[in-house]
Amino acid sequence: MADDRRGPGVVVLGSVHMDLIAAADRLPGPGESVRNGVFTRAAGGKGGNQACQFVLAGGVARMLTRLGDDDFGRFLLHGLEAKGVDTTLVVRDLDAPTGASTVFVADEDYCSIIAPGAAANLSETDVEAARVAIEAADALVLQLELPAAISAYAAAIAAEAGTRVIFNASPAPEGVAALPGALLGATSLLVVNRVEAGRLLGRGVESADAEAAVAALSADLGIGTVVVTLGGEGIVAIQDGIIRRQPAFAATVVDAVGAGDAFLGTFATGWLEGMPLDVALCRGAAAGALAVSRSGVYDALPDRQAVDRFLAETAAS
Repeated sequence: MADDRRGPGVVVLGSVHMDLIAAADRLPGPGESVRNGVFTRAAGGKGGNQACQFVLAGGVARMLTRLGDDDFGRFLLHGLEAKGVDTTLVVRDLDAPTGASTVFVADEDYCSIIAPGAAANLSETDVEAARVAIEAADALVLQLELPAAISAYAAAIAAEAGTRVIFNASPAPEGVAALPGALLGATSLLVVNRVEAGRLLGRGVESADAEAAVAALSADLGIGTVVVTLGGEGIVAIQDGIIRRQPAFAATVVDAVGAGDAFLGTFATGWLEGMPLDVALCRGAAAGALAVSRSGVYDALPDRQAVDRFLAETAAS
């Protein structure tokens, strides 16, 4: 578990849903079935994953979402609380089921279909009830598994209060024009993977041109700090016009689900603590490497001490 000191406090607005995961040697094509898969069920949703990782990385996280009043909802609420996430802002929805995601995994590749359920009913009234918490937080953390309009509403509250906004534009729409201006205007830190960066830019993003892509995102969106993750080819970031590259750490891939959330929560905790960008990127990359080497989602997320040990062992080898 994370240490006892009081780290950065965040409110995470996003989805918490049940992941129904099928793993196989390869992903199926359209109309195809792949045999010999392995099925597991785990707590998921990018919002929940990231909230847990913020706590494990040494921060304080409050989750803002809706869950159904059902077995999935009770399971997920317990999972968040077991990781130390504050769930007092979670709304129980009596009319809609808890969301679920069907995930297909093969080595480092995965795809999913998200049915947000009750989380899609998160309303401006729910966000207003969390206004004091958002205003008092060091950052508001957002993704795009819920409607962008509700994230934009919360981002406007954060911006008015001077609370930084960390935006993980995932899943990304086709083009930046699909994103609310209020959301982009409030964002202090944007984190996307190469596929999401490509969707926003309208072109493919390869490792060789990743510096140009991250610079274009920063300029086009008016966001000072932008990070693009490149899987096994590392990470590229820009802050105040300066571009940094962080190589990926070697890892035996067991399960790639949640690795991006492990990176984001660990990197962003360091960034909020005021770590130099290259140091925070290195810690995030270490967290991602640890996460892919373990099965599951919440159980695969590394704590601060595990990241410290990994980096010390890597430096000594």
